[in-house]
Amino acid sequence: MLGKYELFVKKISRWSGYVAVAMLLIIPLLTTLDIAGSKFFNLPLTGSVEITGLLQVMLLPLAAAITLLCGQHIKVDVFTDKLSNKAKLKFDSIISLLLFLFSVVLIWQVIVYGLDNISSGEVSNTLNLPLYPFIFIMALAFVPLGLAFFDGFLNWFKGGQK
Repeated sequence: MLGKYELFVKKISRWSGYVAVAMLLIIPLLTTLDIAGSKFFNLPLTGSVEITGLLQVMLLPLAAAITLLCGQHIKVDVFTDKLSNKAKLKFDSIISLLLFLFSVVLIWQVIVYGLDNISSGEVSNTLNLPLYPFIFIMALAFVPLGLAFFDGFLNWFKGGQK
């Protein structure tokens, strides 16, 4: 049972990581087109800074889950350095559970913010794009991260095996 869940979390995290990589490639491309267009052809790319900012906001939560699962996240071990491996596992599992619960609250609040955004009709400054689709994408992007935190919590029951 745990193996299927872990496989699902890895697949969804990998998929969100691929989307993040695509966004990461689009950002410098937009910037290059904007600079080249404005310097050589006197045609700047309208809204490129705005689109770049929206992509960056969505990129971070999309990339976070795969970063966590691959062990490439920043972790401060100053407080747990002297603990035994069993105690570290228990501590890490509890922290993972708390972060999972935080992720659930975060997703819920981002969805509430998106719904408020729909009712207010808020749009971006330059391109007048409605902001709520980007907000909902960001909420969706936090789902793999929450699932990865929950997988970290389940690691306690698997005996710390990754």
